[in-house]
Amino acid sequence: MKNYIISVLAAVLLGFICANFVFNEYKNKDNYGYDIYFLQVGSYSNLKASNDDLKEIKNKLTIKENDKYYSYIGITANLEEANRIKDLYKNSNIDVYIKKVSINDNNFYNELKQYDILLKNSNSREEIDNVLSTVLATFEEENENQL
Repeated sequence: MKNYIISVLAAVLLGFICANFVFNEYKNKDNYGYDIYFLQVGSYSNLKASNDDLKEIKNKLTIKENDKYYSYIGITANLEEANRIKDLYKNSNIDVYIKKVSINDNNFYNELKQYDILLKNSNSREEIDNVLSTVLATFEEENENQL
C-alpha cells in the first residue's frame, strides 16, 4: 500500500512538472516570432539621396532606422521567393539585399503568407511589383505609428 501511494504521488508530481513545462513553452511561443524577409534596395544618409538614387523604382518604402534611411521594394515570408525576386531585379541591374527580420505580428504574418501565394503564381515583373507594392502598403498601414 505504501509503494502504491508513493507511485501515485510521483506520477502526479511528474505530470504537474511536464504540464507546467508544456504550458510555459506554449505561452512563450509568441516571443519567438516569425521570420520575414525585407527586400532592401538601398541604405542612405538622408531621404533625398534615397529618392534621387531610386527614382526609377516607383513602389518602395523608405524607413528611418538609427539615423539612416533604408529603402525596401517588398516583404515576403518565403526565402525562396525573396531570392527569386532578388534575381529578377538583378536582371534589371538593381541590387536587392535580403534582410531577415523577426516579427510578432500574427495578423501581418498571415496576410503576408497569402501574398506569398500570389507572388509564387506571378511570373512577370509587373505582376510581382503589384503584389510587392500591396504588401508594402499593408505593412505601412499596420505600422504607421512606428515608422
